[in-house]
Amino acid sequence: MSGMLAKICKTLLPIAALLGALTVQAQELPDRTAPAIAMQQSAPSGERTYVVEAGDTLWSIAEGLYDEPWYWPSLWSYNPQITNPHLIYPGDLLYLSRKSSQTAAEKSITFATSRYEPRPKSGIELVRRVGYISSRDYRESGVLEASREERNMLGQLDEGYVRFNTRRCAEDDKAKAERDAFRASEDGEAKRDEKKSDDDEDEALVGPCVRDGDRYTLYRVEREIVHPITGKRVGYKINFLGDAKVLSTVRPLVSVLITRSHSEISRGDLLTNVFEPLQLVTPLPNKVQVAGVILDFHHETTAAGAYSYVYIDKGADDGVEKGNRFEIVWRGDGLARGNVGNLKDYPDEQIGVAMVVEAYDRHSLALLTTTVRELERGMPAIMAKGF
Repeated sequence: MSGMLAKICKTLLPIAALLGALTVQAQELPDRTAPAIAMQQSAPSGERTYVVEAGDTLWSIAEGLYDEPWYWPSLWSYNPQITNPHLIYPGDLLYLSRKSSQTAAEKSITFATSRYEPRPKSGIELVRRVGYISSRDYRESGVLEASREERNMLGQLDEGYVRFNTRRCAEDDKAKAERDAFRASEDGEAKRDEKKSDDDEDEALVGPCVRDGDRYTLYRVEREIVHPITGKRVGYKINFLGDAKVLSTVRPLVSVLITRSHSEISRGDLLTNVFEPLQLVTPLPNKVQVAGVILDFHHETTAAGAYSYVYIDKGADDGVEKGNRFEIVWRGDGLARGNVGNLKDYPDEQIGVAMVVEAYDRHSLALLTTTVRELERGMPAIMAKGF
C-alpha cells in the first residue's frame, strides 16, 4: 500500500509543478484591456500628469494615451518647459492636459454694470494740432507770392517773398513813439482827446504786426468747413506744409527762409502764426454752460469714433477754454437710429466725450476721448458747468 502511494506521489508531483508554472505564467501575462500608459495621480491644480520612463518619446506617449501618435504637438503644447520635443528624459514630469492657472474654486465671472459707466482715466492726452484754421486767421495770413529759386516746388532752406496784409512791427513801434512824444509835449495836451478816438479806431483795425525773426507756419487750404445747420462758413480745413522764419521786413514783400518742410511748397501757399504740432492737454473744469453741435470731422469720413478730431461750433467768445470737455449726447431708439416721432420723450444719453485742443474765437478743435457708438455731424455737444 505504501509503495502504491509513493508511485502516485511521484506521478502527481510533476503534474502539480506544471500546473504551478502555468499559473505563474498566466499571472505574468499583461492585461490586454489595460491602458498602455499608466498615468500618475492628478496634480494639485487638477491636471493629469505622467512621469517619463526610459525609451519614451512624445510620439509613443501620444500613441499610448490617445491612440494617435500625431497628437504629440498637442502634448508638447501642454508642457512649455520642454524646449526640444525630441529630447525628453526619464523622470521628467509631463502634463497630459493644459495647465490651469487657477483652480476651479478660484474661477469666477465678472459682469460689467453698463457700457456707459465711466472708467477711471488720467485724463491727460497727447494731442496733435491737425489741419484747421479760423476765418479770422485765414484773412490775416500772408501769401507766398514769389521766390528767388528758379523752380516751382520749394523746400527746406529755400527763400521766398511773402505779402502780409498786416503792418510791420517797426512801423508800429515808430508810430507809437511819435504818439507818446506828442502826447507828452505841453502843446499836445489840448489835441490828445481829439486824436484819442481816431487812434483807438486805427488800432482796432490793425492785426498782429510782422517783425524780423518772426516764425510762421506754411499751409494750403483743402476746403471750407460749413456749419451743418446754418450753412455758414466757419473756417477752413488745411494741410500743413512746413515752417518759415522772417529775414527782412524792409520791402512790401517780406523775405522769409523755409526752415522746415513736410511737403512740397508752391507759390500761392499761405503763412499763419506758428504753433507746436504736439502738446499735452489736461482736463479743465468747465466754467460756463454751453450748448453746441459737431460741425465737421477732420478726416474725410461719414462717422467718427474715439481719438478722432472734430470741430465744434463754440469757442473762446462763448467761454470755451483749452482742456474743457463737451459731452456728445443722443436720444431716440437705437434700432430706428433716432428716427422716432416723439423724440422729446426720450432721455439724453452720453455717447461720447470731446476734449478741447484749441479754442478759437467762435469754434473749437476737440479730440474724442470716449465714444460708445459712431458719431455724426450735427450731433449736440453740451459743455456742462463743472464737468
